[in-house]
Amino acid sequence: MKASSVLALGLPVLTYGRLEFAGHRGGMSGHESFVPEHSKAAYALGASYGATFIEPDVISTKDGILMVMHGNELGRTSDISERPEFADRETTKTIDDGDGSGSSTITGWFSEDFTWEEISTLRLRSTLYDGKGPLDNIYGFLKFEEMMAYVSELSDMVGTTTFGVYPETKLSNYFASVGLPLEDKFMQAIANAGYCGYGAGSSFCRASLAAEGLGPIVLQSFCPESLVLLKNMTDLPTVSLINGGDDGIAKLSKDGETVDADLVALIATYADILALPTSFDEDFFADAVTAAQTTGMVVHAWVADDDAGLYSRLTDLGVEATFTNNMAYGKGALDMMELMEGQQAKGRSSV
Repeated sequence: MKASSVLALGLPVLTYGRLEFAGHRGGMSGHESFVPEHSKAAYALGASYGATFIEPDVISTKDGILMVMHGNELGRTSDISERPEFADRETTKTIDDGDGSGSSTITGWFSEDFTWEEISTLRLRSTLYDGKGPLDNIYGFLKFEEMMAYVSELSDMVGTTTFGVYPETKLSNYFASVGLPLEDKFMQAIANAGYCGYGAGSSFCRASLAAEGLGPIVLQSFCPESLVLLKNMTDLPTVSLINGGDDGIAKLSKDGETVDADLVALIATYADILALPTSFDEDFFADAVTAAQTTGMVVHAWVADDDAGLYSRLTDLGVEATFTNNMAYGKGALDMMELMEGQQAKGRSSV
């Protein structure tokens, strides 16, 4: 069965007016899922269970082809460790995480050391089943342009929902340091897909010149440098991702405890949306939401899965969207939140 046939089987396509969902890594690859992340199966299932946006992480190959995967190490999500022809390409690297948290030393096989032709021979795997999951070894990696085309295909198949795309320039500082900057090709791919357009003689990609019939797109990064570059290339909305550690707090606070309005206002100069981690202290999170909204920024959150109380808190704060690793869990949690609120309202009306 092809991945795209999942929607044709009549699985529910659900949308929610109060809180939009971004399918993290596709939206069906978390919570011990059998679905390989960033596969067509993850995208189709995430969409069928209610994702408003599908979220790809965009990285580069050795020959400058943009592809999608959460990180540049390929062994975690593919069968490359079992390919003898690539055995001598295993190496150890120190990678700038790009989110202000420093660097990580990782051993494996890295996208920037392989051509797209080589990577296209690999098969994706879920991260839990040691290559023996029910959907392992079926799907291949996708180019960024292929991912956007597939999201458009899903919208056409469903007919009632036009899915958005929420791409991230992943490890953008690192890729720039090895001579593979992402932003120019990232924007060219987005323009080629029709999400914005170039006027005559212009290098600025305008949302007003987008093709008709496509869903929304928002451009995200942990790296302020990447967002500044993108702001100079397009008027599509940009999202500043904040990590959940001390370095993330430092982007919002001078003393590590109190949200600083000036720091938040600085982020607003290169981002239209602030995406906050749900791991933050509840009071700090709430203050950051208020500070961002004061600047005119919209607030999104990452990551919410099966906690109905968290969904309720996010909506009460005015958060407009959240990432989820597993749309089925997210759907159930949001359903539970709305059921509880309905019961509470019914109880108040009967008093």
